[in-house]
Formats: sequence, C-alpha cells, structure tokens
Amino acid sequence: MSCGPSYAAAMTEGVPCMKKRIHHMGMTLAKEEHDRFHREGHDLTPEQHDAFMKKLGITKEQDEEWHRTHLSLGEQQVGGTDRLTDINPFAVGGGFLSWCVKQGWVVQKGRQYFVTKEGARELRKRFDIKV
Repeated sequence: MSCGPSYAAAMTEGVPCMKKRIHHMGMTLAKEEHDRFHREGHDLTPEQHDAFMKKLGITKEQDEEWHRTHLSLGEQQVGGTDRLTDINPFAVGGGFLSWCVKQGWVVQKGRQYFVTKEGARELRKRFDIKV
C-alpha cells in the first residue's frame, strides 16, 4: 500500500500520509516509501542529483554536509561500515597538533597553543586551515 499517488508526487506535491515517518537526506517520508526508494533506487547522474536536491529545497552546502557524514547507497549495500573503522576525532586532532608542534608551526606554552607565522602560512597553504 502506497502513501499517496507516487513517491515523486508525495515529495513534490506534499501528499499527506499518516504512516511512520522517517527523516532521511533532508526529507521526511513514510518508512515504506523510504525502503522502496532504496530498494528500487538507481544511480543518478550529477546533473540529476543536483536537480533532485534543488526540487527538494536542499542547498548545495546541506547536500555536501550530508554526503560528508553519511555512507552512500553503494557503501550501505556492500556493508560499508564493515570496511570502516571507528576513530576518536580528538585523537586525530591531538595527533595533528603534536605533528604541527614538531614542524615548528605551533608552539605549546602550558595548556595553550600558539601558531607561528610560518605555521599560519603552511596550514593555510597545505590544508586550507585559516588561523
């Protein structure tokens, strides 16, 4: 049983539905429609993807943020999390900070860190980090 005339119509015309709702990729849709979308979904060209996001009212920045923080459909289908290892972002940040100290780009004084002129230049040039 469907939630309105079609998934596309529900997304573009706002067809109401009283079934379980899921918030996914900036959209709210019925669980059954969500599952069908992933089961029957096909790859979109970059142009189709951009047009779809625009029609949903999702900005380029919101879409890019979502893709940075979520597995793609292909990664989900091949068990993407099995290929990924959970990390502590604070450990990565601390390791990078220690590396910057060794490079002479950052100086530690007590519990505070200060960037050198060379460090500011190198961090911007190499990593697009503006300090």
